Amino acid sequence: MEWNLIQHPPYSPDMAPSDFYLFSHLQLHLDGTILNSNEEVINEVHLFLDSRTPQFFTEGIEKLPKRWQTIVDLNGDYYPH
Repeated sequence: MEWNLIQHPPYSPDMAPSDFYLFSHLQLHLDGTILNSNEEVINEVHLFLDSRTPQFFTEGIEKLPKRWQTIVDLNGDYYPH
Protein backbone atom coordinates (compact mmCIF):
# COMPACT_ATOMS: atom_id res chain seq x y z
CA MET A 1 0.00 0.00 0.00
CA GLU A 2 3.05 2.22 0.23
CA TRP A 3 2.04 3.90 3.47
CA ASN A 4 4.47 6.22 5.20
CA LEU A 5 4.83 5.68 8.92
CA ILE A 6 4.89 8.84 10.97
CA GLN A 7 6.63 8.59 14.33
CA HIS A 8 4.70 10.17 17.17
CA PRO A 9 4.10 9.54 20.85
CA PRO A 10 1.14 7.30 21.66
CA TYR A 11 -0.52 10.15 23.55
CA SER A 12 0.03 13.86 23.36
CA PRO A 13 -2.01 15.93 25.86
CA ASP A 14 -1.48 19.12 23.88
CA MET A 15 -3.26 17.53 20.90
CA ALA A 16 -6.10 15.68 22.64
CA PRO A 17 -9.40 17.57 22.30
CA SER A 18 -10.53 16.50 25.76
CA ASP A 19 -7.39 17.85 27.41
CA PHE A 20 -7.05 21.19 25.69
CA TYR A 21 -10.72 22.18 25.62
CA LEU A 22 -13.11 20.07 27.69
CA PHE A 23 -10.91 19.43 30.73
CA SER A 24 -9.62 23.00 30.91
CA HIS A 25 -13.23 24.22 31.14
CA LEU A 26 -14.07 21.51 33.67
CA GLN A 27 -11.08 22.57 35.75
CA LEU A 28 -12.36 26.15 35.79
CA HIS A 29 -15.81 24.90 36.79
CA LEU A 30 -14.39 22.87 39.69
CA ASP A 31 -11.87 25.48 40.83
CA GLY A 32 -12.16 25.91 44.59
CA THR A 33 -14.75 23.16 44.94
CA ILE A 34 -14.23 20.62 47.72
CA LEU A 35 -15.67 17.22 46.96
CA ASN A 36 -15.82 14.57 49.65
CA SER A 37 -16.86 11.46 47.75
CA ASN A 38 -16.79 9.82 44.36
CA GLU A 39 -20.54 10.41 44.14
CA GLU A 40 -20.03 14.17 44.59
CA VAL A 41 -17.38 14.15 41.85
CA ILE A 42 -19.65 12.26 39.48
CA ASN A 43 -22.58 14.58 40.23
CA GLU A 44 -20.47 17.71 39.72
CA VAL A 45 -19.11 16.45 36.39
CA HIS A 46 -22.68 15.65 35.28
CA LEU A 47 -23.77 19.16 36.29
CA PHE A 48 -20.94 20.63 34.26
CA LEU A 49 -21.66 18.52 31.17
CA ASP A 50 -25.41 19.16 31.39
CA SER A 51 -24.80 22.91 31.60
CA ARG A 52 -22.88 22.98 28.29
CA THR A 53 -24.72 23.76 25.08
CA PRO A 54 -24.16 21.83 21.86
CA GLN A 55 -22.35 24.94 20.57
CA PHE A 56 -19.76 24.53 23.38
CA PHE A 57 -18.77 21.10 22.06
CA THR A 58 -18.92 22.24 18.44
CA GLU A 59 -16.59 25.13 19.23
CA GLY A 60 -14.06 22.76 20.78
CA ILE A 61 -14.03 20.52 17.73
CA GLU A 62 -13.82 23.49 15.34
CA LYS A 63 -10.70 24.75 17.12
CA LEU A 64 -8.82 21.48 16.57
CA PRO A 65 -7.42 22.07 13.06
CA LYS A 66 -5.80 25.37 14.05
CA ARG A 67 -4.41 23.84 17.24
CA TRP A 68 -3.03 20.83 15.38
CA GLN A 69 -1.48 23.08 12.73
CA THR A 70 0.25 25.06 15.48
CA ILE A 71 1.72 21.83 16.84
CA VAL A 72 2.87 20.81 13.35
CA ASP A 73 4.47 24.24 12.92
CA LEU A 74 6.30 23.72 16.24
CA ASN A 75 7.65 20.39 14.93
CA GLY A 76 5.78 18.50 17.64
CA ASP A 77 7.19 20.47 20.56
CA TYR A 78 4.84 20.80 23.49
CA TYR A 79 2.27 23.55 23.02
CA PRO A 80 1.51 25.37 26.28
CA HIS A 81 -2.00 26.75 26.67
